[in-house]
Amino acid sequence: MAIRFSALASYNESMNRKLKFIYGEAFEKKKKERKTLFRMLPVFGALTFATGMVFGLSLGEAAGLGAGVPVILTVMSEHGINDKAKKKTRKLRLGLADLLERLAVLVDAGVPIWSAIVTVSGYMKERDGALGDELRHTVSDFATQSGYYYEPETAMENLAKRCGDAQVSTFVSLVIQNSRKGADELAPLLRMHAANQREERKAISKQMADEASTLMVIPSVMVLIAVLVLTAAPAMIRLFSS
Repeated sequence: MAIRFSALASYNESMNRKLKFIYGEAFEKKKKERKTLFRMLPVFGALTFATGMVFGLSLGEAAGLGAGVPVILTVMSEHGINDKAKKKTRKLRLGLADLLERLAVLVDAGVPIWSAIVTVSGYMKERDGALGDELRHTVSDFATQSGYYYEPETAMENLAKRCGDAQVSTFVSLVIQNSRKGADELAPLLRMHAANQREERKAISKQMADEASTLMVIPSVMVLIAVLVLTAAPAMIRLFSS
């Protein structure tokens, strides 16, 4: 029993991290909405059961319906969170290659890494999407208006925790190691990582294109089913009337 509660707590913590990753400052609101949904599940189940009994379903059918609706709502809610987290992770990776290239150019020109990160965060516009938002958030955590940097390594570590992505964590590790050891080869490492991310971006773009093609098939199938129904309906009516 203790193992089950531990697994449930671990799962819930994982979902909360995803909510924070997706919604950022609106995390607490979304967390409360998720809790409210779970608290209302028994009510939805009871209402569904009562509705089934009113419409003449058997006790077993009404009970199955009352149990099924909360399960469906839970699955839909959790799937929605996982799907949004997956899409945001994709957006992060799509912008990572350009970020690494920009940093490599500045570092190669002799700009200190923290100053380079602050500068690049200013370049990143709306088209950089999720990664631009996260980087600006990170810079606001460690860079003051007077140009003083307060615990930048901690801010970068928090960036890796917020994103929860292996590629972003690798980038953060490169930066922190350079800060601590003063390695001179950071620019080549950033370029190498950028090249890997460009290949990753190609793979993600291909996957997104395949998914879009699959989604385009769904309307075609629905139209085909509708045509078949309309075509077969007169014949079925004549068959049953005879």
